Amino acid sequence: MSRIYEIPYHPDDSHRWPVSVDGRVISRFDSRFEALRSAVNQAAAEGGDTSIGVEGADGIWRPFGGDAKRPARVPPMPGRRLRAVR
Repeated sequence: MSRIYEIPYHPDDSHRWPVSVDGRVISRFDSRFEALRSAVNQAAAEGGDTSIGVEGADGIWRPFGGDAKRPARVPPMPGRRLRAVR
């Protein structure tokens, strides 16, 4: 089973960036960079089909492989709230 580490663009209510797996927050960090670094390290250690989902400033979630490069096969990203752009 593949795991997806998710990092949002904006911090949560505690002003920290959560790293989630399967919708569960597994850790929080003081900066987005630290959250990304942790997710990359954990995904690289697990290997296999583990990937990273990163939310962009435009609200679109983008998948990356465990090595922080775009995967050859794009896994389905979990559903997220959508916002209308006008």
